[in-house]
Amino acid sequence: MKYLLVLFLCLVLPLHLAEAQNNLQYGSEQLNIDLEPLFPAPESEFTASVNDYALPIQGVGITWHVDGKLVKEAADARDLKLKTKTLGSNTTVKVSVILPSGGVVSVEKVIKPVFLDIIIEPQTRTPAFYAGRALPSSGSTVNATAILNGNTGNAGNLLYTWRLNNKVLEGGSVRGKNTITFTMPLGLFATLNLEVRTATGEPMARRSFNVTNQAPNLSFYTVSTLYGLTEKAVAESIPLIGSSVTLRAEPFYLDLATYNNPDHLEWKIGGTYSKNDNGNPYEVTLAAQGGSGVTNVNFHVRNTVHLLQGAQDSFRVTY
Repeated sequence: MKYLLVLFLCLVLPLHLAEAQNNLQYGSEQLNIDLEPLFPAPESEFTASVNDYALPIQGVGITWHVDGKLVKEAADARDLKLKTKTLGSNTTVKVSVILPSGGVVSVEKVIKPVFLDIIIEPQTRTPAFYAGRALPSSGSTVNATAILNGNTGNAGNLLYTWRLNNKVLEGGSVRGKNTITFTMPLGLFATLNLEVRTATGEPMARRSFNVTNQAPNLSFYTVSTLYGLTEKAVAESIPLIGSSVTLRAEPFYLDLATYNNPDHLEWKIGGTYSKNDNGNPYEVTLAAQGGSGVTNVNFHVRNTVHLLQGAQDSFRVTY
C-alpha cells in the first residue's frame, strides 16, 4: 500500500505542475482588444472585440469591464459596443478570458479620443473678391497643416508620418512635423494620409482623405479707373462703350509661382499678337477702331514644364 501511494503521487504531481506552468505562459501579450474604428473620435460609437487567437487553448468564458465596472449583459460576448467620452476624457476597457483550468488571462486598453483635422491650403490664384477657398490643380503647390486636439501631451514630441498616394513624404516619420508642403500629382485627385504617434511609437490618430484636382480656368473682367475690378465676368462678347475699355484675365487655380513668373503669357487681338504696354501683364486696353465690327481677343498663360499649369480662352469685342 505504501508503494502504491508513492506511485500515485508521482503520477499526479507532475500533471498539476505542468498545468501551472502552462497557466503562467498564457500572458496578456497573447490577448488583445481590437477597435473598430481603430481611432474613435470624441463622443462617437465604436466596437471593442476580443482577440484571443494567440492563446494556445480555447477559453470557456469572457467578461468585460468598462472603467472598472463589470458589464453583466456582455458576459461571454466577443464584441462590445461603446461610445467614447468627450474630448480629453479616457475610457478604460478590460477583457478577461477564463481558461478551462479556472485561470484568467486579462488585458485592458485605454481609449483616448482625439480629433485630428487637416487644413489644406492650395497655393493657387483667385481674385481678391473670391469668397471661396482656392482649389489645387495638377502641378500646383499645396500646404497642409494637421491640428490635433485631445490627449496629445507635448505636441512637439509627436511623430508625424505623411503619405501622398501611399508614398511616404519627408523620408519617414518626423518629430513635430505637423505641416507639410507637396506638389499635386497628375490625376483627378490625390490621397493624403497622416498617422500620428507618440514619442514611444504608440498610435494616436490617423486621417486619410482625397484632395481633388481642378483644372485652371480663365475669366475676364473689366477694370474701371473709378471703381477698379468689377466682380461680374465678361460673357462671350462685350460691347465697347466709349473710346476704350480695359480688361483683366484672371486664371483661377493657377499655381502662384506660375502666375507670378509665367513661362508663356500673351494676348492676341484680331489674330495678331499684341505687345502689352500695361503695367499688369494680365490686363489689356482696347481702343475703338472707328466704324463697327467684331474683334476676337485671346489670352494664353502657361508653365512650359508643367503643361497642365496653364489656361487659354477668348472673347469678342463688338463696336
